[in-house]
Amino acid sequence: MSRLRSLGVPAALFAAVVAVALLATLGPSAVERLAVTGLVNLILVIGLYVFVGNSGVWSFGHMSFALVGGYVAGLLALPTRLKGQLLPDAPALVRELTAPPFVAVLVGGSVAAVVAVAVAVPLARISGLSAGLATVSLLIACSVVAAQWQSVTRGQKGLSSIPTSTTLWTALGWVLVALVLAWGYQRSSFGVRLRASKSDEVAAAAAGISVPVQRGIAFVLSAFLTGVGGALFALQLGSINPDVFYLDATFLIITMLVLGGAGSLTGAVTGGVVVSVLAEVLRRVEGGSLFGMDVPARPGLADVVLGVVLVVMLLCRPSGLTGGRELRLTRRGTGRGDPTREPSGRLTPVGAAGGPGEDRS
Repeated sequence: MSRLRSLGVPAALFAAVVAVALLATLGPSAVERLAVTGLVNLILVIGLYVFVGNSGVWSFGHMSFALVGGYVAGLLALPTRLKGQLLPDAPALVRELTAPPFVAVLVGGSVAAVVAVAVAVPLARISGLSAGLATVSLLIACSVVAAQWQSVTRGQKGLSSIPTSTTLWTALGWVLVALVLAWGYQRSSFGVRLRASKSDEVAAAAAGISVPVQRGIAFVLSAFLTGVGGALFALQLGSINPDVFYLDATFLIITMLVLGGAGSLTGAVTGGVVVSVLAEVLRRVEGGSLFGMDVPARPGLADVVLGVVLVVMLLCRPSGLTGGRELRLTRRGTGRGDPTREPSGRLTPVGAAGGPGEDRS
């Protein structure tokens, strides 16, 4: 029963995301398209959180899995006739195999997870700065492969004319899937073990926890969600190239996670929503119309402001807007003899008694 009640947290987070997304439907179609992009970014943030938030090891190369998922989904979504024209030298399996959008997204995430399995063996055994550098190397390697594999990816020209199918409701559905998977994982025995190693790796290993194995499991699940986000983006934009998921996207997603709070799923969602709205306001300030007023062009202003906000947050509140705490919706006194319950709506630290870091059911 406690497991069922615990779903109230992802349900509340999803309700908040739906409310913000529905506001976008009241505006012009351009605003709705931006909302879809924000939802896809939210899936990418949740995917990154599954590994970083639970392991405490930062990854700067997760966008490589989004790149893999985007290319796989794009290739599957392209009609056979069009692939024959764009990719005449591709293997027969690539040219002939097609799939509906849902299957293409699912396969894109699965292939990204398979790639993660291949690289998790060495990466799961390192941490700190070494892990960060290794993941950056992974990002560079995937980008170079995408840029040079002319017969399959068309190199720097990228894939184009991909049938678009990612709508607002499609993106919301996948956001719900990401929330449930991320929440279920961190409350599972696997998530608890990984969080124990995050607090004290030596003590966790002494207690019999295989830290590399637990990191590898989180890494693969994280890669799957990130690949799904990349696939949805390719099917929304209708094209993909090696530069779509590179340094700019990496900076944006990491900023979302840091500003919201990398220690909790609530923080990941909060950061994703806040930065998406802030980025759109700054994009309009760069040049265009803001609240009906014409604004002179200021190219690059959005990136500068986001960088400044990130530095200020790291200095003033390094644990993010949520302080690394999860939202709790239960009320004190609603459970007889349960001292771990908190007042409604209170944020409690991840891993505290009764919180997502420790399953008391």
